[in-house]
Amino acid sequence: MPTTPDPVQSPFIRDDDEGLFSRDINGQLVRLDAPTEADYNKTVSMQIDGQPVSVPLAEPLKDENGNIVLDIEGRTTPRYTTIYDAAVKLYVKQPGDEAHIPIPTICHQPHMRPVAVCRLCVVQIYGQKRGQRAAERKLLPACQHQVKDGMEVFTMNDGGADGARVRQAVKVVTELLAADHLKPAPLPALAKELEPYNELGQITARCGASPARFQIDAFSKPAPAAAPGAGRRSLDESSPVFLVDHSACILCDRCVRACDEVMENHVIGRTGKGATAGIGFDLNEPMGESSCVQCGECMVSCPTTAITFKPVAQVTISSKVRSAEILAASELTADPIFAGVPPKFLLWQQGLVVRRRVKAGEAVCKQGDAGNTAFFIKSGRLEVSVYPSVPPVKGVFGRLRKVERGEPAMRIELTPEDVVVGEMSCLSGTPRTADVTALAESEVWEVRRNVLDRLMRLPSQRSRFEKQYRERALDLALQGSDLFKEIPGGEFRQIVDYLRERLNFVRVSAGQTLFRQGDPVHDLYLVRLGYVRVGVRLFEGEARVLSQGPGTILGEIGMLGFTSRDIGKTIDEADLAVKEALERTDGDPALALPAGFRSATCSALGSVELGRLARPDFLHLVREFPLLRRRLVEQSLARLGGVEQRNPMLTEFVSQGLYEGRSLLVLDLDLCTRCDECTKGCVQQHGSASHGVPITRLLRDGMRFDKFVVATACRSCIDAHCMVGCPVDAIHRGKHLQIVIEDHCIGCGLCASNCPYGSIFMMPNHHVKPGSPAAIAQPKAATCDLCDSEGDRSSPKPRCVSACPHDAAHRMTGDELLQLVTSGFQDR
Repeated sequence: MPTTPDPVQSPFIRDDDEGLFSRDINGQLVRLDAPTEADYNKTVSMQIDGQPVSVPLAEPLKDENGNIVLDIEGRTTPRYTTIYDAAVKLYVKQPGDEAHIPIPTICHQPHMRPVAVCRLCVVQIYGQKRGQRAAERKLLPACQHQVKDGMEVFTMNDGGADGARVRQAVKVVTELLAADHLKPAPLPALAKELEPYNELGQITARCGASPARFQIDAFSKPAPAAAPGAGRRSLDESSPVFLVDHSACILCDRCVRACDEVMENHVIGRTGKGATAGIGFDLNEPMGESSCVQCGECMVSCPTTAITFKPVAQVTISSKVRSAEILAASELTADPIFAGVPPKFLLWQQGLVVRRRVKAGEAVCKQGDAGNTAFFIKSGRLEVSVYPSVPPVKGVFGRLRKVERGEPAMRIELTPEDVVVGEMSCLSGTPRTADVTALAESEVWEVRRNVLDRLMRLPSQRSRFEKQYRERALDLALQGSDLFKEIPGGEFRQIVDYLRERLNFVRVSAGQTLFRQGDPVHDLYLVRLGYVRVGVRLFEGEARVLSQGPGTILGEIGMLGFTSRDIGKTIDEADLAVKEALERTDGDPALALPAGFRSATCSALGSVELGRLARPDFLHLVREFPLLRRRLVEQSLARLGGVEQRNPMLTEFVSQGLYEGRSLLVLDLDLCTRCDECTKGCVQQHGSASHGVPITRLLRDGMRFDKFVVATACRSCIDAHCMVGCPVDAIHRGKHLQIVIEDHCIGCGLCASNCPYGSIFMMPNHHVKPGSPAAIAQPKAATCDLCDSEGDRSSPKPRCVSACPHDAAHRMTGDELLQLVTSGFQDR
């Protein structure tokens, strides 16, 4: 009687063993040690379908965006390299080659933690046992199984018996899944459009599977229906944005990991048992009644039609851009730039990418404009011109005067090889830092923030953007920082070249602490993207809380060794002391100028990217460039003086967030008669165009600051909290940097919950739905747009101010309000 070869016990991990253990050659359990950074340098040689490939034993852990996770010290977290990782290295040479990987996956995505629940990525593995080649007795998942030296892997593409075994296993699993869950989208209007992107359908066709032979009614009765509210449900239409068809769910957990790990909303989880198992929202509530924020990450991640979108609202193009046309999702998916972006996302966000054809001399964007979009250069040539900042001309007649900007401080020519321009302003929500003009007839693709953010998740695209940032955008970022403004061109170029080689970039997640007050100082940070919370503690509480955005320098006080004892010094005295200390040694300047301690606690307000400069490099920089050193000294002394200020009025000013306001609606209580004409004027101005019925965008109520009330109306904050995370990019900056909400708002309410001042109102949308005689009451956001959402006026003229009969209502910045109040105190 023939004997079956013994299964390989090593170097494989048996699938029925605990995760921390493996078996030695005698079958005994041994502990499987965690990988270390030293394993990055250990090379594993193996074969996949007869093709040799070498990979490191371990790789750095990556985040949900596919980027290497670094702590604030720049350290990585090792993880063992998997068979799927090796296949990616072998078959993926450029974006778009992912389709060539011979290992199908449906529960695994590169940006997600592998769970190996679908078993479609199984492979046949051979290894060495007692010096002889032997096969693993079971097919094992490639997305989770670690590589070993000398391993041979056979996928479904292999032409021999091993490939046939893998193909048969994958085919049967696919047929079982497709028999129950392969179905069209619930909405007939989307069924045909979504069919080509159903991953379960794609794998079914790829494997030549026949789901019909496993139809349940062919050999037994259907499973009994689940009790109401338990496990799987039928079609869930409760959400205003999405449809959930539980019968199409294959329990791959991609939506769960997208919600928990990628977006960190923690709304979706598993519920039920056995045949009634399914996904649930919160405590198994319908999607529309749960705490779901309608971000869409679960829908984009779903590989079937279990979660699809409703065509709630369509994106429209501004009539001012006559050459623009919406790009169809089919054209985007065929472009190499968008390779790797989920097609369902492009279908859902259709209209957020437009094609623009610009003639020679035509402006693509202007310096100072709201930066809501980025531009991919498809053909032609563009010129980027950065002009010195010009102080605004005050007075009524001053606005009519043409301001001469002079010669640009910097010019750069861009071609399609540069790929993109304007991405910094788009991602950070800050004004444009340069003019972009066509030098020849050109074609650009204008993309909104949501699409650009999705592209930035792709490691291949992100590395390209990172390289361009070092070569080009670093110049623009430094130009936008007050610290580097108006530095002579030659000296500025030397500073940029010095920093380009020495800045290391790190990414930190929301809430992560960069450093704490009192910690020793080792690095200087330049905020590239995002906003940082700066908190200064005095005694038992925080004396000041500020937010710092792109272009901000953090940590210069401790880098120069300043303490509270230096507050009384003049700028000349402090600068001279630093200069003499740096000149006392020809070697390491850190020996002559000891490091200080952090004067504040800084943490990330959302995802933040920082440029980090080590202290020795920083001290060499300030020693070589006296003008930059003096500015750093001046900035450090000003910040130290601000820390020591304990003005109750200033504390109240900061606690109310008034420092963020670009356009506060301030009511003078000495003049206001509570006639409410400001609110009535707002209602009359906007009418029923946005919501079908007249609504107000302000409340004549708010917190009091001295003799003024700051009404509840949009402040046009410097740091636009409301713009963070909008799933359809329906909220953006207008011409005057005010907040504008577009008609394709889906009413998820995320902007309203993000606004810390209650200035965004969720109002019922009473517009009649096309094809329906009844009005719908789906929520839609509304906020003050300074009565100029289209940007038709040279300067904003809000009706709330002009309607006031007593000159009690005014629009002003936070700094102007503070100056008005403090000057009033001095007059008293």
